[in-house]
Amino acid sequence: MALGLTIESVGRQLRAAFDGHLTQIYQEGDDEIEVRVVLPDNERYNLASLENFTLQLPNGARVPFSTAVQITTRRGFEAIRHAEGRLAAIVTADVDKAVNNSNRILANLTDNFLPDLMSRYGLEYSFEGRAADQAETLDDMKRGMLIALALIYFVLAWQFASYGWPLIVMTVIPFGIVGAIFGHWLMSLDLTVLSLFGFFGLSGIVINDSIVLITFYKHLREDGMPVEKALIEAACQRLRAVLLTSLTTIFGLTPLLFETSLQAQFLIPMATSIAFGLMFSTVLVLLAVPALLSIYEHHLSLAQTPKKTQHEKLIKNRMA
Repeated sequence: MALGLTIESVGRQLRAAFDGHLTQIYQEGDDEIEVRVVLPDNERYNLASLENFTLQLPNGARVPFSTAVQITTRRGFEAIRHAEGRLAAIVTADVDKAVNNSNRILANLTDNFLPDLMSRYGLEYSFEGRAADQAETLDDMKRGMLIALALIYFVLAWQFASYGWPLIVMTVIPFGIVGAIFGHWLMSLDLTVLSLFGFFGLSGIVINDSIVLITFYKHLREDGMPVEKALIEAACQRLRAVLLTSLTTIFGLTPLLFETSLQAQFLIPMATSIAFGLMFSTVLVLLAVPALLSIYEHHLSLAQTPKKTQHEKLIKNRMA
């Protein structure tokens, strides 16, 4: 400072010496060529050259670098990066999947570590790379799920010519997802994006079992069979068809569940979602769907019965 030097002027001279000083830009055809004055490579890539480096003072004189600057050694940035015009630091890490996963680590950072940094130093942060891709994929999948469920409902409503029965068919989807999550816990797997893709595929498969059962029940009702008898008959007659529909898919995916090759590790979460989801939903289709159909038919018959008749039936039931 006594010599008239500042941190900015010293840094500018070091940058000019080691990174080059732009002296001219000229055009050669379609190319724009920069001319830079820079130290020779044998000096630029040698730390000892700083001892022989001289700084130019504002009055034109020169002094040795070591007399004006105190040098300390520490770890620095490989490159200075900027994001949206602001200084940015990029932090990367490898995750030991046997101990933890990236989602839990990011959640822990967000809850415990990063808020303190933001309040103390006024920092801003964002998760990029795979985390950003995963967040974008999840947003797309949310929209895709809503569209898929809407299309499934409209197709079933058109097929059954009813607005209530498609809802009964689609109740097996949550059952299948519960089974898929249980399968991940049983196989000690983390939920991944491929697991969610498995949920999408599972939703279409488990509905097939419900369609097989409800379609047969619908035909029995059209033939005049009472509700309770039609439910029992449909569950008994379609038991083999429902089991075969599910078991063939489950057995086809079983070898993949126990595959140890590296290539198969990416597909195992998706296979787990479909296989265990089918196991769980198949049993519930044979139990829950007939129960829901019975409730639906009961309320439908009450809605179609005049209020006076309903009151008379209620009195008779109480007397009985």
